[in-house]
Amino acid sequence: MADDTFVWVCQRFAEVLEIDPAEITSESRFADDLDADSIDLIEVVNSAESALGVTVAEDQLYDLETVGELVTLLHELQGK
Repeated sequence: MADDTFVWVCQRFAEVLEIDPAEITSESRFADDLDADSIDLIEVVNSAESALGVTVAEDQLYDLETVGELVTLLHELQGK
């Protein structure tokens, strides 16, 4: 799953959370593994909307628990 979207998401989370992007996998859970809160997730999603030209509805965020799930959602919104 080392595609451009995954790499981009890892880099954004690394910047927001001030961690090494190598620590982030597709199975990384936002709260449990990355210690990210909802504000961190929203910050990354807002960046994704701007950078990738997509719109993520608020209700789409509720069920996201892992980095891989976010990447899959972004792929779907991009039509990949």
